[in-house]
Amino acid sequence: MNAENGGLDILLVDDSEDDVLMARKVFSRLPFPHSLATAACAAEALDYLRRAGKHSGRKGGLPHLLLLDINMPGMDGFGLLRLLKADPELKKIPVIMLTTSASREDVRRSYECGAASFITKPETFEGFRDLMGKFAGYWLSVSALPQQGG
Repeated sequence: MNAENGGLDILLVDDSEDDVLMARKVFSRLPFPHSLATAACAAEALDYLRRAGKHSGRKGGLPHLLLLDINMPGMDGFGLLRLLKADPELKKIPVIMLTTSASREDVRRSYECGAASFITKPETFEGFRDLMGKFAGYWLSVSALPQQGG
């Protein structure tokens, strides 16, 4: 799947099993082609992106978008975002902060570190579904995405 034929390859980085399950359920019901990979922490996300560790045999290119939680064990979302934006190959991936935080400080830090967008997670399944529908519509039909290499 790729953005050119209407699909999005998305990597969700979030340590909350409940939030990952909700995201999988919501994305499975959205009417657009996509793939959703997940990583539970920054180290796993880096392995996924660099095809290292348990992801060494991963096929496909880089994701078109990365959804990133802020609060995670080990390296937090800001630390991962700074690493991604310092890497010549990974810096072109738009990173959307997807977090429970609504803090103005977290919003400011996210953009200072290179985030493309900041989204506060709704508390309900219906709210999350509606938000992800708008999110997908924007990234599929309004915004142009960079070509991702294989």
